[in-house]
Amino acid sequence: MKYNCIIIGSGPAGFYSALSCAKEGYKTAIIEKSQLGGTGFRTGCLPVKRNLDVLRKVEEALSLSAGEIKIGTDFKNYLLPETEKYMNGAETLISKRLQEASVDIYRGNGCFLNANTFKINNQKLTTDYFIIATGTSPGDFPKISLDRQNILSHIEALQLKNLPNDMVIIGGNVEGIELASIFASLGVKITVIEQLDHILNETDRDLIKPVIDNLVSKKTTFLTGTIVQSVETHNKVIVKILNKKPIITEKVILTGIRSMNIPEGIELTGINYSDKGIQVNNKLQTNIPNIFAVGDINGIHGMAHIAIQQGMQISKGIREQNITKDYNSLPRAMFTLPEIAGAGNQEWELRKKGIPYEVKKFSLKNSWRGFSRNINTGFIKLIFEKNILTGIWMTGPDASEILSTSGLLIGMNLSDTTIINNLFIHPTLGEGIFEAIFNA
Repeated sequence: MKYNCIIIGSGPAGFYSALSCAKEGYKTAIIEKSQLGGTGFRTGCLPVKRNLDVLRKVEEALSLSAGEIKIGTDFKNYLLPETEKYMNGAETLISKRLQEASVDIYRGNGCFLNANTFKINNQKLTTDYFIIATGTSPGDFPKISLDRQNILSHIEALQLKNLPNDMVIIGGNVEGIELASIFASLGVKITVIEQLDHILNETDRDLIKPVIDNLVSKKTTFLTGTIVQSVETHNKVIVKILNKKPIITEKVILTGIRSMNIPEGIELTGINYSDKGIQVNNKLQTNIPNIFAVGDINGIHGMAHIAIQQGMQISKGIREQNITKDYNSLPRAMFTLPEIAGAGNQEWELRKKGIPYEVKKFSLKNSWRGFSRNINTGFIKLIFEKNILTGIWMTGPDASEILSTSGLLIGMNLSDTTIINNLFIHPTLGEGIFEAIFNA
């Protein structure tokens, strides 16, 4: 079968690459060896957020009920299996949208035969252009390997049918703290081990404090500046720690280590690649002119929204046009409880560079929507350099939604006067943006 474009991988980068190519009128196919949607849509990002969305709503209901509602054991045991079942709908949605765009779907584990041919299920597919969007998979730590039963990645953790009483999460990164937020909220006693001195490194401490307070209230223990030497599995799991007593636990989750999913037969194409990914130019083009690499596999950034943007723009690369890779105002979100989100500079960065700045902050509990929702934690803060907005950050409920367009605000040279002279919907938590300026 002959195509104009073949995309390998159906995660965020691959899915949007397929739609982008189909919109240009290219005869397009997509190849997926596992579940449609990959880590971003099927096995990682989206199911994590689904679980946290449910827990967030339940906790808000508990807060508003003044103690009249309780979480039962049935709910705690029900959530993860129900979310896993629900996520099958993501594959259905992906398949539907691809079919509507006239994209052919091939399922199976294939391999390159050369720079124009891919073999799958005994079929040879030829194409003018390949787009590699195979992403990454959970990796092993030095001297610690995933066994998928007791030493888990996020994939196995989210598929647990029976919750353990206790669990160790190795890695105080975003993935680790999001998973800690889920399992601690379900009543699992969590220990987070992080080798650095702080969890969520390179994030302002004031943004992180409400997340730590929430987890500590759910009996989570943090061991920072701590090095794990090994993990042994017997009847239970033994986590051996440098200069500290070992921890005996039921399950261990490894986080923060990703391995590049290099397609089979890639050496037959002549592509330059390494364990850090496939190198690309400003068109997302490899050293082989008709082969491109998008998303995590190119090693530029391991974020789903960057993968989506690259997928949407890949047809520009095929037309020999440069693709936007300006990530200076990169918006970010951590789907913890509460959420952290924003864009631009943070205080720690400006202090490190010796740049003077001014912070204007407003507590969500003092907002009118915060009052009506009984929100008692979190804030919005604006960071200004010479009265120009250089950072906007929030910790609190719905932070990712409220600041989803924060990347647009950074770099527009907005002054505090410009912001306060514009209107915000009332009552919303977003009013905290102008309240921060007004109260300052």
